Amino acid sequence: MPSADLARRAFDGIAAMKVAPDVGALSATAGRLFGEIGLPSFALTRFFARDRQPDAAVISGDFNASWSKRYIERRYVSSSSIAREMLLTSRAYSWDEVMRRRPVDAAQVQIRNEAGECGLRTGLFTPVGWHDGSYSAVVLAGADCDLEDGLIRTSAEILSAYYGSELRRLISPAASARIALSARQRECLAWVRQGKSSGVIADILGLSSDTVEEHIAAACAKLGVRTRVQAAVEACMLGLID
Repeated sequence: MPSADLARRAFDGIAAMKVAPDVGALSATAGRLFGEIGLPSFALTRFFARDRQPDAAVISGDFNASWSKRYIERRYVSSSSIAREMLLTSRAYSWDEVMRRRPVDAAQVQIRNEAGECGLRTGLFTPVGWHDGSYSAVVLAGADCDLEDGLIRTSAEILSAYYGSELRRLISPAASARIALSARQRECLAWVRQGKSSGVIADILGLSSDTVEEHIAAACAKLGVRTRVQAAVEACMLGLID
């Protein structure tokens, strides 16, 4: 697909996901988009409980059923360095990236080979903060997708982030409705969204950097996310900041 067409379809897809009336409509839209970039298996999956103990379960999506069943029944999450990477970072990462930068043992090689036997040879994890504080991620996978291609990679990451955020809205709207950020928390996140550092935000608002950090940390806790950027995105998606 030409670059311009891929970018346009990605933005059109984001617009459609933001107005999806239910999980079924959201997944239908997301599935079409993920399939177009070569990653037709997709799911929001919980991998670890809030206390970081392995606790794998598919929350929503349309992932390869055979692999999902095997992965959960054999408790592969306990020995998967690819899954455990989300305990170390909030950034999206590909399977290949983890295999290149982390020690690879026989268990990880076996898991990767078995996934390949199910037609899942490449994949992307995008960590998502869930309402209960568990460690979850939107997982995309397929047989042949070039995640080294900058446009494909960026499209996959952005679409995954929006899919995860919209699932939060649709699966637990009551929880989202109960989120109440203070005026200062909203101000700080609004400036985070503009790319400002805590020091700059402190100067703008006449506060100390430590106080700004405290407001941002409190907002992260209320929104169920782990980073300031995720908090700004989530607050924007929920209409809490402009």
